[in-house]
Amino acid sequence: MQSNVLDVAVVGAGPAGIGMAIALARHGVRRCVVIDRHQVGASFLAWPQETRFITPSFYSNPFGLADLNAVTETSSPALSAGMEHLDGPRYAQYLERVAQAHEVPLALGCDVTGLTRGPRGEFRLDTSKGTALARSVVWATGEYQYPDLRPFAGAQGCVHYAEVDSWSAFDGDEYLVIGGYESGVDAAVNLVAGGARVQLLARKSTWDPASPHDPSLSLSPYSRQRLYQALDSGRLQIAFGVNVLEVRREAAGFVALAEDGRVFASAHEPILGTGFLRGGGAQLIRECFDWTPDGRPVLSAHDESTLTPGLFLAGPQVRQDRRIYCFIYKFRQRFDGVARMVAQHLGLPAQDDAPAAGAWGPFGNADCCDDACEC
Repeated sequence: MQSNVLDVAVVGAGPAGIGMAIALARHGVRRCVVIDRHQVGASFLAWPQETRFITPSFYSNPFGLADLNAVTETSSPALSAGMEHLDGPRYAQYLERVAQAHEVPLALGCDVTGLTRGPRGEFRLDTSKGTALARSVVWATGEYQYPDLRPFAGAQGCVHYAEVDSWSAFDGDEYLVIGGYESGVDAAVNLVAGGARVQLLARKSTWDPASPHDPSLSLSPYSRQRLYQALDSGRLQIAFGVNVLEVRREAAGFVALAEDGRVFASAHEPILGTGFLRGGGAQLIRECFDWTPDGRPVLSAHDESTLTPGLFLAGPQVRQDRRIYCFIYKFRQRFDGVARMVAQHLGLPAQDDAPAAGAWGPFGNADCCDDACEC
């Protein structure tokens, strides 16, 4: 193998990419680089200013309970930021500090535009700064930078949650918000806090007692609490059973047409809280994966592409049977198991000081769910 070939290229410098790089180093991988087209934690820096983590952070490491939002067993965003529900910039700063502490090699401002196999079986990564070669690749590009901007006809006239810099810029007196899960509820709550009246259009309640208890499928307690406060203000109304088919622009503003014939009007652009593309950044290398009928990349039991051996997926897109790993405390469970498999692919000796399998519970089944994740 050529001397300039990396052992592993990790694409994406978010929590999945930084966490995976550290896990790989623990398993003896030395020639590894984390590549990102922006900077460490770029998705969190792109959040609306008011957005906060729905999973709480708490420093409980001395008692054997890792912070839910940590990417290493010994770090804690709560300790570094002094906040329980972190905002985007503070979490990006936490990731940067962790990367620095572990001396993670970074190639930032480097956009990966293609991934193919070279003549000797190595991966060829075409980037904005040239070509990189690697024996294995971990694709950890996340979801937030890949919003679903066209969930129905006329959606181009709406504003997607991921396109918002701050809710303070929305100074109208009333808005329509489409989507009853986390981003839709967060948009509605922040608009109400700014003094607007809001109609929230939801296909179903994601917070009633009959909803699954897994936060991948039901509204988090943090969001429920804020939702109830917004309802108590009298400025929030929720319409259930609304499947929006089209949004039209009219002389007086916008109308949303529902499947059951209901029509909802607003003078301002509706807000889309309709989520992100299934598969997220894996869509950029779609040809490297098999895909399920509902649009998910197909993975082996060790999160490896069934179509392209040596290519692994890390982050919120990972699914195993009915298990959904779309929160940090879930997908970090996969880090150690994937790192072990990559090390085996590379022919590296087992590391005696690596954490035992199960340190994060890497291939456990505690997160067993019955439906698709909307986060």
